Formats: sequence, C-alpha cells, structure tokens
Amino acid sequence: MKSDGDENPKHETKSPPPISSDVAVVDDRIMAVATQAASSTPISQLNVTKSSRVHIGPKFISVTQTVRNTEEIKGQILGQELISSKSTRKLRCSIAVFVCWTLIVTLGLGFYISHYALSKLTRLDLDIHEPWYLRRSDWQAMSPYSVDFLDLPLSFVIVGHSATNYCTEKYECIKEMLDVQKSHLHRGWQDIGPNFLVSGNGIVFEGRGANVFGAMAIAWNRRSILIMFLGDYTKDKTTPVQFEHLNIVLDQLVKQGVLRPDYTLYGQCQVASLTISPGPNVIRELHNLKHWSSENSSLCLRG
Repeated sequence: MKSDGDENPKHETKSPPPISSDVAVVDDRIMAVATQAASSTPISQLNVTKSSRVHIGPKFISVTQTVRNTEEIKGQILGQELISSKSTRKLRCSIAVFVCWTLIVTLGLGFYISHYALSKLTRLDLDIHEPWYLRRSDWQAMSPYSVDFLDLPLSFVIVGHSATNYCTEKYECIKEMLDVQKSHLHRGWQDIGPNFLVSGNGIVFEGRGANVFGAMAIAWNRRSILIMFLGDYTKDKTTPVQFEHLNIVLDQLVKQGVLRPDYTLYGQCQVASLTISPGPNVIRELHNLKHWSSENSSLCLRG
C-alpha cells in the first residue's frame, strides 16, 4: 500500500532554449540574445524593470550622415588639391612673367644708360681748332684723380690768376701748366683747378674742361666756369689777345649749352672777400670781356 508520501514527486525540468548566434545592439554594445525565447515569448508578457540596457523592438542606426560627411570631406580634400595645383601653376606663371619683364627692363635701362646717359658724362670738346687752343692731350696733362660733372647750363664765369710765373712761349707755358697741375694735386684737389687757363700770349689751355666741376672759388665752383690767367697780375701786364681769345671760348660755351646766353662774369675778388685775384691789372681790363658786371669791384684788393 502506497502512501502519498512514499511516492516520489514528479518534477518537470525545462531545459533552457538553445542560444542562437543572433546579436542585438544594446546601448551601443553588441550582445548575444536568445532569439528562440524572444520569439516564443510574446512581447506583451515581458516585464523589464530598471534597466537601461534593454531595447524592445527594432532599432535603426543611421550611417548615412557619416558616409555623407566622409564623401564631403574627401571632396573638399580633392578640391583643395585641385585648387592648390592650379594656384601653384598660376604662381609659377606669374614668377616667369615677372622675371621676363625684369630682364627686359634691365636690358632696356642698361642700353639707355650706356648709349644716352653715360654719353653725357664725358668731357665736352669745344670744337675749337686753332693753334692758340690746346687740349689736355696737347699739354700732356696728368690724369685726374676723379671727374665730377656740372649740371648745365651755368649762369656765371669767374676769372682769377695763378699768382705764379708769367709766360709767353708755348713750351714755357706748357711747363708752367704742368707745375700748376702738380701744385693743385698736392693740395689734395682732384685735378688742376680751373676749367680753362690763359697764358700771356693768348694761348687758351683746356684745364678740367667745359663741363667738369672745377676748383677755384668756394661756393661758386659748382655753378660757374672758372678761368685763370697764368701769372701774377699785381705786376704782370695783360695783352689784348688774351681777352680776344677768351671771348671766342666764352661764345663757344654759350653755343654748346654750357653757359646761359645771359651769363654774368665776375673777377674772383668780386665774389670772395679779402681777395687780390685776378689782380688789379686784370680787373681794369675785364670790361673787355662780354657780360662782365662791375658789382663789388671796389672790394678787390690791389695787392
């Protein structure tokens, strides 16, 4: 006789459903889920409490935006590469054009300077072909230390004297010219001082030349043609031929644009105080030279 207590109670054991390999995304994490349990248990019977990791129902993740942004970025990068390439080509072309224009301008400027500007920076020849007119090469002048050219035309002529030996013979005067040049160079001057010198017998020597900055009258050197009579005219006498030949030279200076047609001529003592040069014997005869002004002639010392 069996009692209820003797019988072993029957227990039904349910094995867990098999776990599939399906996955679900929960809070950005990939987790395996029991698809069979999910499919066998109605959603309405599930009860989830205090869980932020469970998502019920389908979840859609949009990757379109990421793809679009990537394409846009790639496009921008590609565009930048294209623009950068075009800019580089334009820059190279601009540099090439600039170099070409610079070369053209440089060559043109060099041609202008060599054929026009520099042509003016040479000693001007007065085109006087007379036995009484001696150029630098005729009296064997030494080379100057430097040459500084005048801005032409000029408005003044200043006349002085050398206060050295008086001469009337050609070769004697050439020797005197060389002595004067050496003396002026020893003073530290760049060359013989005056533009022209006149001997006692009327020989006109080319000194520095018609358009070269001379040295004889401070404050007047750069705006004047400087003439020096060879000799000491506190005692030496002038001759008419000196003024005759000097007037020819002055006329030629006007003709070639070195002197203004309305230039003014002074003795050195008229523009420099306490000065004897060109000496009283020359001052008395300056009226024989064109354009002489007697202004301040009373200030000239007699020696």
